[in-house]
Amino acid sequence: MTAPAPADAVAWPLAVRLRACVETGLAGALAGPPGTCCVVPGRDVALDDCCAGQAWVRILRVYGSSMESFPDAARQPHDTDRCTGGRWAVEFGAGVVRCVPGLDGRGQPPTGAELEASAGQVADDASRIRRAVLCCFADGSDEGLWVGDWLPVGPEGGCVGGELSVVVGVDGCECAG
Repeated sequence: MTAPAPADAVAWPLAVRLRACVETGLAGALAGPPGTCCVVPGRDVALDDCCAGQAWVRILRVYGSSMESFPDAARQPHDTDRCTGGRWAVEFGAGVVRCVPGLDGRGQPPTGAELEASAGQVADDASRIRRAVLCCFADGSDEGLWVGDWLPVGPEGGCVGGELSVVVGVDGCECAG
């Protein structure tokens, strides 16, 4: 049985679109395609399966914006609910984690070459996600795109990677339909 689609006509369609772009972008990654790529709930990402590769998109916040203030919040009261040209800004985190080399069976730390190979995989993932985001919204169908920082994740629990901050501007009318 298929779950019903969320009623959210502003953030959810963008999240699903971004997830598809991230998944496609990571398909040829140095570390291989991630075993999981999905829209995740919550403020934090549970790093449950990094050894298979775990990629995500999460909705960080949705707020009123304008063409003049994007990607910042609108300076005037937001008119979206009256459907008079209101705009929304939707902030996402798009990230991925992989296994980081650790102590071997004899308690020896990873070699410099192993750590550098892991760092190269993280850099490759970062570049692929950045490119996926830029190309995903290159058609100009949205009101704006702001690509922020790539911030490292981990190493934590044997996982390492990062997350890219992305803000997409979109027209939205909450009262239609």
